[in-house]
Amino acid sequence: MLAKIRSSPWTDLCIKPAELRLDPTLTCGQAFRWRLTGAGEYTCALWDYAIDLKQTPTSIHYRVLGQLPTAHVDVAEALRDYFQLHISFDSLCDSWAQADADFTRLRQTHMGVRTLRQPVVETLLVFIASSNNNIKRISMLANRLSEHYGQAIETEKGVFHTFPSLARLNSDPQIAETLSRLGFGYRAKYYANTVRALYAEHSDPEQFLLGLRTAPLSEARAQLLKLSGVGPKVADCVCLMALDKTDAVPVDTHIWQVAQRRYVSRILDSKQGPEMLKLLPTDHQNKAMQLARQLKSTKAPNAKTYQVAQQLFVHLFGKYAGWAQGLLFSGDLGHETKPSKRKNQQTAANKESKMRLRSTK
Repeated sequence: MLAKIRSSPWTDLCIKPAELRLDPTLTCGQAFRWRLTGAGEYTCALWDYAIDLKQTPTSIHYRVLGQLPTAHVDVAEALRDYFQLHISFDSLCDSWAQADADFTRLRQTHMGVRTLRQPVVETLLVFIASSNNNIKRISMLANRLSEHYGQAIETEKGVFHTFPSLARLNSDPQIAETLSRLGFGYRAKYYANTVRALYAEHSDPEQFLLGLRTAPLSEARAQLLKLSGVGPKVADCVCLMALDKTDAVPVDTHIWQVAQRRYVSRILDSKQGPEMLKLLPTDHQNKAMQLARQLKSTKAPNAKTYQVAQQLFVHLFGKYAGWAQGLLFSGDLGHETKPSKRKNQQTAANKESKMRLRSTK
């Protein structure tokens, strides 16, 4: 049965575009169920509400298009938490610019690209689907999962489905077969194994996952790595985007290339290195030099150098290194802002492949 339609008036979240822009924050590979439903408008079912967001020249507005009988959260507060509006994006850019002056440009060209604080279960399950995948297909799989197992909310903009709970997934004794029919392929068994393992080890799996928000990064990562379909990059994406680990830095091939091109070569350059590192504490300067040397001769990340690359980002950008990586990821995708005519067709044809996630396993 569809939930009853009940729309509310638009309400201003009172946040400047310099601090939050819906595009690319909702479209850069963090969240996968927000649907573009109008000019600058995005809609998604979250917390048992169908929520509508609108970008204006001066702020972000929201309204509730419909809800389930179980809905009970303060939507404004939930959105402020979701977008982590208590953290100043501008102040972070000031801090990061001490290690990389290019952040002064990035804060203008890619302003308001925030790291989200998403529901833990959804983040974990959606990122399991991210391995060797792209944004368009991951969004399709996330929506199929929601449409099959979630609850429908009817609105003036159509029907939106909530993301299913672990309990709902666990209630399907044929979950692997169901997901195979839905197009999850080899990933179907990951979901079945993960859900079963969580229920085998924890009386309340969702509370267990939420509890990882207060655990150290190393412990949270180790617990996630026990789950089927979760590799280091997926674990770090969940830690960063759902478990409050702002220094978790997911490293895929693209971010590896960013590290090599933007930092390793510059740090080790006799002229650029000292200039780049001069505003960092002395111990961070020395450690960054040491890490850059370790990465210089490695062409692709492996189990050891993955951690070395993470440490380099943390020593350069500190507590919010994960946020800095997100801005670099978003900004570097468009670093060729004026492609030649010869490259235009290739650029368009490969746009989707260039949006490969930093979270691929």
